[in-house]
Amino acid sequence: MCPQRPRCSEYLIGVYDATTDSVTFRPAPYVRVTSSIKSLKDARGVADRDISTRLMQARTELGEAFDSKKRRTQIRAEERNKIDMDRVKSNVAVIGASIEQRASSMPLAQALKDAENVNRPVLKYNPEISVAAEIYDMEDVLPRSVAGHINIASLTASMDPEVYKSKVSSRSLFVKKKLKHLLSQPKPDSYQVHCVLYLSYLMRLNMTSNKQLANREACIKSLCCAPEVIDTLFDKLAECVAGYVSPDGSPMYKKTPATENKLVCYMSVLMLSLNNWVLYPAELAGDLGIPDKKAEKFLASIGCKLETVTAAEVAAQTLNKRTASRSGKKAVLKGPIKFPKASLHGN
Repeated sequence: MCPQRPRCSEYLIGVYDATTDSVTFRPAPYVRVTSSIKSLKDARGVADRDISTRLMQARTELGEAFDSKKRRTQIRAEERNKIDMDRVKSNVAVIGASIEQRASSMPLAQALKDAENVNRPVLKYNPEISVAAEIYDMEDVLPRSVAGHINIASLTASMDPEVYKSKVSSRSLFVKKKLKHLLSQPKPDSYQVHCVLYLSYLMRLNMTSNKQLANREACIKSLCCAPEVIDTLFDKLAECVAGYVSPDGSPMYKKTPATENKLVCYMSVLMLSLNNWVLYPAELAGDLGIPDKKAEKFLASIGCKLETVTAAEVAAQTLNKRTASRSGKKAVLKGPIKFPKASLHGN
């Protein structure tokens, strides 16, 4: 300790003398010692950001010279994506004005919702109606002019309710169940019979490939319907192929994911209308050969509300053996209709 300043430490230097084998302590001045990086000696007085930039540049040069091909590609990608903050700061006003201009031209949430509803693959509907039978325009589903070309005379004139088995070309258990029920009535509802037969055409169209659609005459024969009916189906539920014609000279049509979704929606609305606006997704899935979840999604997309039901109810209301042994859901159409929000992943 210093005699003059007892609370202050004193630094001393010890000098060792080898000849006398003694150490002499001498007072030493205070020296501040700090570490110094040689590569940064020339950067004294330069901003930290500039030093960081120089380090990045040096690392990039080393990488370009000695790194692997993959790493060199990554370095070039990083260089391309680098943001020059000086340029950004000098253009803040311009960027802000551009953002405000674009924001002012963006559609409102309600406008987006309206556009979403317009683009839905469903037929004409009234969103304000609370009566299920009036929500969808059934004239749009099956126009009376088209129904007039569906021959039901051989079905309704017969006293045998089993006559449909030889007259209707359809694998749909729903179609067979409804036809048998209608034809067992003393006076069948002719419009409903038209609807069931039209549904059977839609079911057949759903199984028809694009190769078959290319031949109109073959489609008429396959669906067992009048030419006027096939023309309506093509116009509503298929897409015309520009620049191509069928062997008979008529326009050529094909199915697309959008038209296939629309076709299933039309079938679903027809089935609902024939079943007092209630439908079991498992029954739709069984007829179309699709998973139950996908059938539920289709029914929800046309505004149906899904309710959980027991296996006993499903067995009592459906004929499909695949669906009658398990519980599931039923889809009920109620108004005012509400659609689910569109998914970003499509279907």
